[in-house]
Order: sequence, then structure tokens, then C-alpha cells
Amino acid sequence: MKSKVLKIRNLPAEMQVLNEVKVKPIGSLLALMLVSGVFIISGSTIAIMGVVLLAISSYALLVMPDRILMQFADEFLVLYNRKNRDECMLIYWDEILLWQYQKHNNEDQLWLQLTDGQTETIECFNRNKIVPYFKIYAKGKERQLKPARRRRSTASSRQKI
Repeated sequence: MKSKVLKIRNLPAEMQVLNEVKVKPIGSLLALMLVSGVFIISGSTIAIMGVVLLAISSYALLVMPDRILMQFADEFLVLYNRKNRDECMLIYWDEILLWQYQKHNNEDQLWLQLTDGQTETIECFNRNKIVPYFKIYAKGKERQLKPARRRRSTASSRQKI
């Protein structure tokens, strides 16, 4: 098995990154700043809300730290969200047995099962960046959720008194 946990400094030097997913949603924060600017310019009572939105989005964009969660390459995927910040998980596309993008109320998760039985769960925030790469490089390996079964109500169960 080629997939393994390694130090970030030991990543292949010839790695060509196709795309990367970061923690900070820069596009959304810039859009929020633009909307808050429109609120401020409008001069009405929503200008106060515009000032608050501008302060929050500016703080998030300029002060809060940003880091890479994952990177996509032709041969492998690199996951950086580990307890030890100096380490990453290098996963080769051909060693992914199953994958699934799971939506939850507070966060989304990417679930991976590797050929050796090991599973990885990664917090995700941008389905539109992640899923297309998995559909290309791990094609046919997506685990589908089974739809919830409906219970049939029978006449005898409704008639019980």
C-alpha cells in the first residue's frame, strides 16, 4: 500500500497541484463585504447592519488564519487536517475503495475507505470543489446512501383499539 501518513516536507517535489481546498471561503467573504458596502452606501437604517457585516467579514478575511485542508493531484490526494500540523495523509486514487460525501447540520464530511480497510473522515466545507475530483479520479467508487424505508401501515395496526 502506497498511501501513508508523512511529514509535509517529505511530499513529492514534482507534485503538480490541480486544486486545493482551504479553510477560509475567500469568495464568500468578499461577496459579503460587497453587500455590506451596498448597505452602507444606501444610507438607510440598514447601513448599521452593513457596518456590522463589514466588520465581521473584514475580521474573518484579514485576521483569522487560513490553511490548506486538501490538495488534488493526478495520482493522489493530500489531506492536511491532522492533529500534528507537520503531517499529512497521502492517498493514491487507485487505493480508494469507497468514498462518500456526507451532509450534516453543523459540518459536512468526506468519508474514505482504503483498500487495506482503513477509513478516513475529513471535515469539508465545499462540496462543489471536492466531489468533481472524486467523480473523475475515483470513478464508480462512490458509496450511495440507501433511501429510508417507509413503514407500511396496515389495516390491522390501525384498527387496534
